[in-house]
Amino acid sequence: MALKSPGTGEWKRTLLWMTWTVNLLINATYMVMTFATSNKIVNSYRQLNQLNFHETAWRAPIAATVLGGLMVLMFNIMSCVILIRKSINRSGPGFGYGFIMAWCFVLSFFCFLCGLITSGFDPVVKQNLRTHTKWSRIDAGAYEGTTAFSFICAGFYMFFFICLVVFQGGIMKQTGLYDPRQDEKRKMEMTALAQPGLGNPLATPPGASNTI
Repeated sequence: MALKSPGTGEWKRTLLWMTWTVNLLINATYMVMTFATSNKIVNSYRQLNQLNFHETAWRAPIAATVLGGLMVLMFNIMSCVILIRKSINRSGPGFGYGFIMAWCFVLSFFCFLCGLITSGFDPVVKQNLRTHTKWSRIDAGAYEGTTAFSFICAGFYMFFFICLVVFQGGIMKQTGLYDPRQDEKRKMEMTALAQPGLGNPLATPPGASNTI
């Protein structure tokens, strides 16, 4: 009966990188919207002369948009570097892989929180900023898109976290240029060591007398 060769796990790595790419495209759209929205809010409060330390209304939406975009940008850079290193070195999941898994899980709730902040600040934008400052349809759409993509990113980060858990075998030793024959060679070496007299060249064969 022929023995089946062990799988290479290439399909796991492919799906993992496909998921990361889709996540990157969604995050890129989100980052553009967040930075554009934060810049518009800052300019609006500057026009109203309310961009000072004593005013607190502008802090939450600006923090949500700026930090949301920065956190997403940093995650994509770090995750790309770590996944590339793991795929090339074939070292298996380690501290770096576990770090991006935990970061992805936390970032899902962070994006959800940013969406709640911008959603709760929407009445202020409609009643104060749009009526007293110049807001175009593009600016209004960017703000609404920032809120929507915050929730979309939150859901997709949770999905990506699950993919990191399920497809972590794609960055183990089966990934990349791993040769299944190495396992056969290792089994032969272990078998040779297990047989008396074969593993140690100085060992006395069974039945031989210790004569000088």
